Amino acid sequence: MRNYLSSINIEAEVISEILLKAASEPEFRKRLIKSPKKILDCYSISNEAKQVIQKSIVDLTQ
Repeated sequence: MRNYLSSINIEAEVISEILLKAASEPEFRKRLIKSPKKILDCYSISNEAKQVIQKSIVDLTQ
């Protein structure tokens, strides 16, 4: 259980890091919107975390 919670915390940190980077770096945000799979595959996070990021990016651009 402890490892599971630890991995959730790490994923939450990575999600936050990616979203903050997208908010503060226009070039990264453009690449993330244009090629989300290519960018997110560089991070060792779950598919669920990748979906959260993709949905968040879409929400931010509307």
